[in-house]
Amino acid sequence: MDVYAALEERVEKLIVAHKELQARVADLEEENAKLKEGGTESEELSGRIQELETERVEVRARLEKLLKTVTDLEL
Repeated sequence: MDVYAALEERVEKLIVAHKELQARVADLEEENAKLKEGGTESEELSGRIQELETERVEVRARLEKLLKTVTDLEL
C-alpha cells in the first residue's frame, strides 16, 4: 500500500506544479503583451524625440544667425 500512497503523493505534487506552471505562463504572456504594446508607444516617443531634436537644431541655427546680426549691428 505504501507504493500506492507514494505514487498518489507524487501525482498530486505534479498536478500542483502543473497548475503553478500554467499560472506563470499566463502571467508571462500577459506581461509580454504589455511590453509589445509599450513597444509601439516607445517607437512613437522615439519619433517625437527625433522631431524635437531636429527642431532644436533649426532653432539654434536661427538664434546663432540673429546673434550674428545683432553683433554686426553693434559694430
